[in-house]
Amino acid sequence: MEVNVKVKSVFGAKMFALGVVVKIPVPKQTAKTNFQVTTGRAKYNPSIDCLVWKIRKFPGQTESTLSAEIELISTMGEKKSWTRPPIQMEFQVPMFTASGLRVRFLKVRFNFYAF
Repeated sequence: MEVNVKVKSVFGAKMFALGVVVKIPVPKQTAKTNFQVTTGRAKYNPSIDCLVWKIRKFPGQTESTLSAEIELISTMGEKKSWTRPPIQMEFQVPMFTASGLRVRFLKVRFNFYAF
Protein backbone atom coordinates (compact mmCIF):
# COMPACT_ATOMS: atom_id res chain seq x y z
CA MET A 1 0.00 0.00 0.00
CA GLU A 2 1.26 3.50 -0.80
CA VAL A 3 0.28 6.71 0.97
CA ASN A 4 1.05 10.23 -0.27
CA VAL A 5 -0.10 13.24 1.74
CA LYS A 6 0.58 16.90 0.95
CA VAL A 7 -0.06 19.62 3.54
CA LYS A 8 -0.21 23.21 2.30
CA SER A 9 -0.48 26.36 4.42
CA VAL A 10 -2.60 29.06 2.81
CA PHE A 11 -2.28 31.68 5.54
CA GLY A 12 0.15 34.62 5.29
CA ALA A 13 3.87 34.06 4.73
CA LYS A 14 4.70 36.00 7.92
CA MET A 15 2.62 33.59 10.03
CA PHE A 16 3.33 29.99 11.04
CA ALA A 17 1.55 26.98 12.51
CA LEU A 18 2.86 25.31 15.66
CA GLY A 19 2.51 21.72 16.81
CA VAL A 20 1.20 20.30 13.55
CA VAL A 21 0.21 16.64 13.98
CA VAL A 22 -1.26 14.63 11.09
CA LYS A 23 -2.68 11.15 11.85
CA ILE A 24 -3.12 8.91 8.81
CA PRO A 25 -5.06 5.69 9.50
CA VAL A 26 -3.66 2.39 8.22
CA PRO A 27 -5.12 -1.16 8.28
CA LYS A 28 -4.72 -3.32 11.41
CA GLN A 29 -2.65 -5.84 9.39
CA THR A 30 0.22 -3.36 8.93
CA ALA A 31 3.54 -5.19 9.30
CA LYS A 32 6.16 -2.71 8.14
CA THR A 33 6.34 0.96 7.16
CA ASN A 34 8.89 3.10 5.35
CA PHE A 35 8.51 6.91 5.10
CA GLN A 36 9.98 9.97 3.56
CA VAL A 37 8.96 13.45 4.72
CA THR A 38 10.10 16.83 3.45
CA THR A 39 9.58 18.46 6.88
CA GLY A 40 9.23 17.10 10.41
CA ARG A 41 9.23 13.48 11.57
CA ALA A 42 6.92 10.54 11.02
CA LYS A 43 6.43 7.20 12.75
CA TYR A 44 4.01 4.30 12.78
CA ASN A 45 1.97 3.99 15.98
CA PRO A 46 0.49 0.45 16.12
CA SER A 47 -1.59 1.17 19.23
CA ILE A 48 -3.82 3.56 17.25
CA ASP A 49 -3.21 2.06 13.76
CA CYS A 50 -1.94 5.37 12.36
CA LEU A 51 1.05 6.99 10.78
CA VAL A 52 1.78 10.03 12.95
CA TRP A 53 3.51 12.95 11.23
CA LYS A 54 4.71 15.82 13.44
CA ILE A 55 5.94 19.22 12.28
CA ARG A 56 7.10 21.57 15.02
CA LYS A 57 6.87 24.84 13.05
CA PHE A 58 5.18 25.17 9.64
CA PRO A 59 5.56 28.56 7.86
CA GLY A 60 2.75 30.16 5.87
CA GLN A 61 2.58 29.84 2.08
CA THR A 62 4.58 26.58 2.08
CA GLU A 63 3.85 22.91 1.53
CA SER A 64 5.26 19.65 2.81
CA THR A 65 4.76 16.03 1.77
CA LEU A 66 4.80 12.58 3.33
CA SER A 67 5.28 9.46 1.19
CA ALA A 68 4.95 6.06 2.81
CA GLU A 69 5.13 2.43 1.72
CA ILE A 70 3.13 0.11 3.96
CA GLU A 71 3.60 -3.64 3.96
CA LEU A 72 0.58 -5.65 5.12
CA ILE A 73 0.37 -9.11 6.69
CA SER A 74 -1.61 -11.48 4.49
CA THR A 75 -4.47 -13.18 6.31
CA MET A 76 -6.19 -16.45 5.41
CA GLY A 77 -9.49 -15.63 7.12
CA GLU A 78 -12.56 -13.89 5.87
CA LYS A 79 -11.69 -10.90 3.68
CA LYS A 80 -13.34 -7.70 4.87
CA SER A 81 -12.72 -4.54 2.92
CA TRP A 82 -11.02 -1.83 4.92
CA THR A 83 -13.13 1.28 5.32
CA ARG A 84 -10.61 4.08 5.37
CA PRO A 85 -11.23 6.45 8.31
CA PRO A 86 -10.58 10.16 7.81
CA ILE A 87 -7.15 11.75 8.29
CA GLN A 88 -6.94 13.80 11.49
CA MET A 89 -4.95 17.00 11.85
CA GLU A 90 -4.28 19.37 14.71
CA PHE A 91 -2.31 22.62 14.86
CA GLN A 92 -2.24 26.14 16.27
CA VAL A 93 -1.66 29.40 14.41
CA PRO A 94 -0.68 32.09 16.93
CA MET A 95 -2.17 35.55 16.41
CA PHE A 96 -4.65 34.31 13.77
CA THR A 97 -8.43 34.54 13.94
CA ALA A 98 -10.88 33.23 11.38
CA SER A 99 -12.80 36.52 11.49
CA GLY A 100 -9.69 38.59 10.73
CA LEU A 101 -10.08 40.57 13.97
CA ARG A 102 -6.73 41.87 15.23
CA VAL A 103 -5.82 43.13 18.67
CA ARG A 104 -2.92 45.53 18.25
CA PHE A 105 -2.57 46.43 21.88
CA LEU A 106 -4.41 45.94 25.13
CA LYS A 107 -4.47 48.56 27.84
CA VAL A 108 -5.19 47.32 31.34
CA ARG A 109 -5.84 49.74 34.18
CA PHE A 110 -5.73 48.69 37.81
CA ASN A 111 -7.38 50.67 40.55
CA PHE A 112 -6.28 49.94 44.08
CA TYR A 113 -8.47 51.01 46.94
CA ALA A 114 -7.24 51.24 50.51
CA PHE A 115 -9.72 50.07 53.14
